[in-house]
Amino acid sequence: MTHPDDPLAPARGLGVDGLLELLERLDGVEEAAVVRSALAAGVPRVVVVDELQREVERRLMRLYPHLE
Repeated sequence: MTHPDDPLAPARGLGVDGLLELLERLDGVEEAAVVRSALAAGVPRVVVVDELQREVERRLMRLYPHLE
């Protein structure tokens, strides 16, 4: 169970599609396009997911700077 004040909760348990959707909602439309291009170019999915997760978490933390 996640803590109600956990700013990263929206990103937990999401796959690539969910993370991309969340990134787009967090004003990351261009970044999401880069991720899709990387996947299409054959960048290993594990690398892409790792970077995508970090970017979404970074953006979520910016929404809650008092929790850092």
